[in-house]
Amino acid sequence: KRPTDKLYSVSTVITKLMVSVSTKISDKRWGDLNLFLPNLFLLAIVSISIYSAGFFHGQMACVGVGNTCIVGKVHNGNLECGSINPFERTGKKEFIPQRFTDSYTFFHHYMHTFDKTSPGAPNDFTNLPMLDTWPHYFEAYHNHWHRYRGKDVTFMEIGVQSGGKIPLLREYFGPGLTYVGVDINPSTKMFQNADWIHIEIGNSEDPSFLHLLKSKYPKVDIFLDDGGHSMSQQRTAFFEMLPHVQAEGVYICEDLSTSWSPRGFGGNPFEDSRNERFRENTMIGLVHRTMDILNAGWIPGEPRKYKLDHPQLLNFWPGESWWQDFARTVKHIHLYNQLVVYEKGLLYQDPFATTTVGLRIPYDASGEHKPVDWLKIFGRLENFTKSSC
Repeated sequence: KRPTDKLYSVSTVITKLMVSVSTKISDKRWGDLNLFLPNLFLLAIVSISIYSAGFFHGQMACVGVGNTCIVGKVHNGNLECGSINPFERTGKKEFIPQRFTDSYTFFHHYMHTFDKTSPGAPNDFTNLPMLDTWPHYFEAYHNHWHRYRGKDVTFMEIGVQSGGKIPLLREYFGPGLTYVGVDINPSTKMFQNADWIHIEIGNSEDPSFLHLLKSKYPKVDIFLDDGGHSMSQQRTAFFEMLPHVQAEGVYICEDLSTSWSPRGFGGNPFEDSRNERFRENTMIGLVHRTMDILNAGWIPGEPRKYKLDHPQLLNFWPGESWWQDFARTVKHIHLYNQLVVYEKGLLYQDPFATTTVGLRIPYDASGEHKPVDWLKIFGRLENFTKSSC
């Protein structure tokens, strides 16, 4: 419960008192209005002040970084600088010298504070694990991870590297975070020095190793593939780990540019999804295929009828069965520059169309119709929706 709830309660009481006073004035039950009106004005000032204090104290806070003060919001009692709603825009902001964003998130604030080029970066913070990242990923991170903030969340990441995401994620999600890092480098075990941090050493290209991971960690809310970025590694992780992510979880694969990088990654430069080899062997090619599979129930071509169980679909992709689980568990695909997000969800039923009550216009012209009286419609609509818009 916010520490400012009492302020809001007081504000509410004063507001109700003002309404009551106004009613009495209209009923002429107050004798000397000249004496009362100044007090009414004072009540209004006090109410607005208390409400404003509660709002700004509960929503805004200031944290010092070096000699600067950065404004941020409070979420679940914790300060989070640069917090915005998912998919919200903030206007152009410089987060590190000569680098700008129009969606300033907590991740941008973190880089603003610790990037090696930032004027206020604490150069004496030498034991902070270094983060090597692409800042244009931050918008995607915030858009799809925001709902887990302040909650218990298990985050599994392939690619620990220097451990730079560990403190960032802890600051972002809060004390409910369980971090599972997967890396081929045994040195990354040094980060496993807290009960919420687990480091597993192995090759993400090996399905048997991934099977062990799934057995050891049956609950994964967010999975991030930031590993070796080869086509074999990315595609293997996709087929093995996407089904393992929780029913309403998030799967992200980043650094998709390696689909065009041949050396050490297996990509194909100057090719795209029109090329069969590219479609069948690269991660970007697989992403293109998943967009078809997300809409698999429409492939039979029956208008307004989603037929995921159509018998001809069973052999539409010969020798493949993974698409059936994908089509039933993945709700959204979000494609960003170099990054793809698969949002899973509880699909209770196939997509369907329906209508509301009210006026229906035929598809073909059937004569003139009376002009719509929008004032009358919205006047009554608000009685049902309780909307004041």
